[in-house]
Amino acid sequence: MALLKQTCAAMIALIWGSAAIAGACLPPAPPWMPTDLDDVRAYADLLKHDAETYFTDAERYFRCQDLEHREVFEQARVASEDYARLLELLDDVRN
Repeated sequence: MALLKQTCAAMIALIWGSAAIAGACLPPAPPWMPTDLDDVRAYADLLKHDAETYFTDAERYFRCQDLEHREVFEQARVASEDYARLLELLDDVRN
């Protein structure tokens, strides 16, 4: 039973890691904010728009990550149950 728990934990870690690599959620690039007052004045509308777009995209990114987290967690749960059944079958064959 201890082996089963260790194996399940390893499977969850592997699935979690591969999902992070293959994830579809892409973080937004932070907007450029000038420090020169003349640039700030000249591009104020564009800077505001870029910042608002960034915050909207960041919120979308966090929602995407939450959704992927739930999906991968469920996949890991199913994989763990499937693997436990496989180990039981192997034990039955050996005995």
